[in-house]
Amino acid sequence: MKKVVALVTIIMVTVSVSAQEYTLDKVLELALKNNHNIQILQNNVEMAENNAGAGNAGMLPTVSLNAGATYSNQNTDVELLAQPEPINISVDGAQSTSLNAGVGANWVIFDGMAMFRNYDRLQLMVDLEDAKTRASVEGTLMQVISNYYLMASAKNNKKVALQSVQLSNDRMLRAKDKFESGTSSSLDYLNAQVDLNTDSVTLANAEANYLQASNNLNQLTGYQLPFGFDISEKVDINSSMDFAELEKQAKANNAQVNNAEYAKLVAEKDAQIANGGYLPTISLNGEYGYRQQNNEVGNLLEAKNLGFTGGITLSYPIFQASQRQTRAKNAKVVLESQEMARLNAIDQLKTDLNNAWVDYEKNLKILSMNTRNLTSAESNFNRTRELYQLGSLTNVEFRTAQINFLRAKINIENSKYQVRLSEFELIRVSGLLVKPEE
Repeated sequence: MKKVVALVTIIMVTVSVSAQEYTLDKVLELALKNNHNIQILQNNVEMAENNAGAGNAGMLPTVSLNAGATYSNQNTDVELLAQPEPINISVDGAQSTSLNAGVGANWVIFDGMAMFRNYDRLQLMVDLEDAKTRASVEGTLMQVISNYYLMASAKNNKKVALQSVQLSNDRMLRAKDKFESGTSSSLDYLNAQVDLNTDSVTLANAEANYLQASNNLNQLTGYQLPFGFDISEKVDINSSMDFAELEKQAKANNAQVNNAEYAKLVAEKDAQIANGGYLPTISLNGEYGYRQQNNEVGNLLEAKNLGFTGGITLSYPIFQASQRQTRAKNAKVVLESQEMARLNAIDQLKTDLNNAWVDYEKNLKILSMNTRNLTSAESNFNRTRELYQLGSLTNVEFRTAQINFLRAKINIENSKYQVRLSEFELIRVSGLLVKPEE
């Protein structure tokens, strides 16, 4: 059976992880094996392969074993023609029995080439179902990737929130000491307490978001990840993706385009099958069997037959109330529609690829800007903290620098994840995320 497998060569990052920390490629592997939607899709491919046989196409003979028996008990009056006068026979409870057993076969040897075209159609249905499955699996794996980086983002946010709580707690303790020593008003102390409470709420929300993201990710793997599992929030960016190469791969491998192409080929076979209805059908039939009949009344009292009978049948429907013409016309219309669907899939591919590339370049630019911003925000925070500790800055000024620095740390990590997601979207559109097994 053809199965869909994720390419393990997709720009993955090798990192040292602990026993409970899972990389993206490992999570994708678990999802491919255990995601229930993917398993259903793979079963659809298997059923299509089971159907793609010569027997389902009508190319093989049918053989049947037949047997039967009848019994009757009737009051019978029979008048037989005889000379010089007819003979009357009257029997109460006249019995008759009939037995038969045999092996029969029927083989359609010509049906306007429909059986051969139907066989080709069943083979195409395997490829069509595989293309449909691949497109759907791509969507599921993109969900896995998106949720993985959502969890990574939540993990990073939790770390930043914890750092913010620690900074606010230090500031609150410093403000408390100053207030108790009389060198500062209670206002600074109260503001520090409010900021600490605000940061603590942010941390609680970040921890809840992390747990919820882990649950969503685990569901996509069929809950194969252990309780308390962790992931790596580290990610490397591939800033050298080649649009021309991606476009070339997309034309050959995009699942949606492949789907439309196979659907058109199936429609072509349906049109050929419909046109085959204008030709006669020829079939061979034969039977080897035994028959026995016994009658208490009548001219035939007993008969036994054992042997072979065979024949050939030619059938050609002369008039079917225009059903053949209707089927042929509708099949032609469906073929034209599938061609339009194929062209539309190609147009959609161009749009998706161009939009994905625009999104990729935009996210790279944003990452570059956030990188510069983090450097500036970190320098500003370090200088502000020094001045604050020296008593040269107010709590508000220090708080502003703290928020800007921590927000910059969150933004740069989120930018990395956005670039990574746009990379995977380009890979998906190019048909390289999932490939059929050779």
